[in-house]
Amino acid sequence: MAVLWSLLSAMMFAGTFILVKLGRRTVTTLATLWITLSFNVAILWPWSLALQPVEFSQWWDWRYFVLAGLFAPLLGRLFQFIGMARLGANITTPITLTHPLVTVVVAVLLLSEPVTLTKLLGGVLVLVGSLAVGSQGLSPSALTTVLGERQRRYLWFPVAASVAYGISVVFRKIGIDLGTDAVTASAVTTTASWLVVTVFVSLRWQWQDIRCTAFELKYLAAAGLLSSLGPVFFYLALQKGELIVVAPLAATTPLFVLLATWLLSREGELFSRTVLTGTVVTVIGVSLMTAF
Repeated sequence: MAVLWSLLSAMMFAGTFILVKLGRRTVTTLATLWITLSFNVAILWPWSLALQPVEFSQWWDWRYFVLAGLFAPLLGRLFQFIGMARLGANITTPITLTHPLVTVVVAVLLLSEPVTLTKLLGGVLVLVGSLAVGSQGLSPSALTTVLGERQRRYLWFPVAASVAYGISVVFRKIGIDLGTDAVTASAVTTTASWLVVTVFVSLRWQWQDIRCTAFELKYLAAAGLLSSLGPVFFYLALQKGELIVVAPLAATTPLFVLLATWLLSREGELFSRTVLTGTVVTVIGVSLMTAF
């Protein structure tokens, strides 16, 4: 069941980013983040209350979900959306896939989870595959056609997203082990992100920028639905399996992103041999970290 929930979580997040890519026309990154988070809050809290009464007296047990929400979806999704806008989904997503390495390091240091040689090899493959995708600028042709236009500094956005996602996963595991159900945990996590974004927009008087067309709203609503299911499936996986296994398996998102963009939206994406090879190597690394 841990494998099933992890893969379903990866599929939901892949669908989220594809829908955002397909639906964005004029909506800003900040508006995209706030709107999708608003749908998360509107979906998850009624769902949580419908399942069982929420014991707000246990709010102190939610502190780890609040911390997790500050790192992801808040920072992770923000950096990833910016990376997608600047670099494309097939460049951004594999780089963010390095977050299992962040999770493994933190889990080993803080949670004392065991690490085998096979898992280390898988982690190296994940890193190599992701760096292969992000190092298109190493060849002269790629430098002029890709990074010359999109600028090398934008690669730091998916890297920052990777760190944010990796740290968030550790807080989620600590919190879910305290006994909170998956839906409530997801609601608290996304609410923490939503509150921070709302305060940020209010303090900077940027509400005029939080707008989108009716066409964009349909895609963002669908993205909000999938990004609500994603963390629920992930928390269910964390309840069933070890963090050091679940986190890499849930990071197979690029496989689904690559397939979806190839079928639905190839415009603006880089489907070079290096990108495809890097994605495949990354998935192999994730599989090694999981299978053994």
